[in-house]
Amino acid sequence: MSDHTIWNDKSREDLRNRLRSVILGELRLAKQTREEILNTCQEVHLPDDCPENEHPTFMQFASGELDRAEAQLASEQATWPKQTDCDRLDRVEADLRDKGIVLWQASPCCDTCTSGELEDRIELIADRHPGFRTPARGYAFFIDQNLAQELAESTNLSIYLAYGWLSPDGSDAPPEFYEKNALSIAREVYECLHNQKFEVDWNGSLDRKIGFTLNWQRRTMLE
Repeated sequence: MSDHTIWNDKSREDLRNRLRSVILGELRLAKQTREEILNTCQEVHLPDDCPENEHPTFMQFASGELDRAEAQLASEQATWPKQTDCDRLDRVEADLRDKGIVLWQASPCCDTCTSGELEDRIELIADRHPGFRTPARGYAFFIDQNLAQELAESTNLSIYLAYGWLSPDGSDAPPEFYEKNALSIAREVYECLHNQKFEVDWNGSLDRKIGFTLNWQRRTMLE
């Protein structure tokens, strides 16, 4: 603990509030298991200025808070419609996959890193859905950078999809050729979202992401 840091009752209450928010947001996002959420609390959210001898106390608090948040989420789910926006978004993902387009929901990093990891993502999808690797020709994704924080406050989200075209041989294409194909991918993504009754905001330009809103009510874990 730093000599210049004051660790007091306010610090402890702030940490408890932060852990509550993290746990509820991650549960609603449905991307991490219970064990992974607790590991995130310990490895990421226990600050350096928290004395080590207090870590067990806060992890016990986190475990109890996770129990409480799971009960809260179960209560919320009892009021959800039979078909949620997340169910419809999963259908968009499946429809695009049938067309050879990857939809990566809540990718784990920034746009640049996600683009660099697309090949690995395609291999993972091909393992789950044999035959996908050969026709893969485009992608769309949104990142999870702040989703858990947002979901701790509200399940109503604004999503912005990046998109692009994948060259069959992996080579770089002339900019005008790439733009033509990337926009074709974007129009297919737009159409699939529209077919699932999402209100989509996109002006048809390559420099604009595809936007839409949804109420994030997810019954199944993200893959």
